[in-house]
Amino acid sequence: MCGRYSISKKAREIGDHFSVTIPAAFEGELYNAAPTQLLPVIAMNQPDRLQHFRWGLQPPWESTSRTPPIVINARSESLHQKKMFSVLLPRKRCLIPADGFFEWEKLGKTKQPWRFVLKNDGLFAFAGLFDQLVQPDGSTAFAFTIVTTRANELLGGIHDRMPVILGKEESMAWLNEPETEKLNDLLVPFPSGEMESYKVSPKVNSAALNTPELIKPWQDPNLTLF
Repeated sequence: MCGRYSISKKAREIGDHFSVTIPAAFEGELYNAAPTQLLPVIAMNQPDRLQHFRWGLQPPWESTSRTPPIVINARSESLHQKKMFSVLLPRKRCLIPADGFFEWEKLGKTKQPWRFVLKNDGLFAFAGLFDQLVQPDGSTAFAFTIVTTRANELLGGIHDRMPVILGKEESMAWLNEPETEKLNDLLVPFPSGEMESYKVSPKVNSAALNTPELIKPWQDPNLTLF
């Protein structure tokens, strides 16, 4: 599963890395991206520019609900089987720029958040799918979901799922490959040896917060030795 992530780099660095045009109002530095927020994506409909879509697809059978549920993750194993995803796969794939994501370790009655990043602290992309959704007022907007796969060894002790992480070459394949069956080769766990993780502050639990403090290594003050 992937329920929070970060894209803490500045807008220019994001644009240069993905070779896309950045909207003038976008500054980057998103430390705590959360579901329902408008977040930057690179989609097949305009692959040369960064757009902002809402995180969370709306199931088509819930289009008339006043408060419809949202789907923030899509299991890679079911992309070809579930109609909700299979109809999007040919022409509605997207990349979600990121430089880290969060997962929570269960410790008794509490949960400790961890951040997972590349060892070079570089940018990467999650594989995603997008679609138009109908909002309560009848208007439409674009939304996305993040594709997940089984966890690698680094995450395995905390969660059994992880987002599909794509490097530059794999990102281009995800956007451009015409044969959807060939996309299965991309939907695998990212190598553990190229990643690292560390504990972060429980403040990341609040989606209302967006500060650099949230992605810094953290130590529980109650466990500090004097």
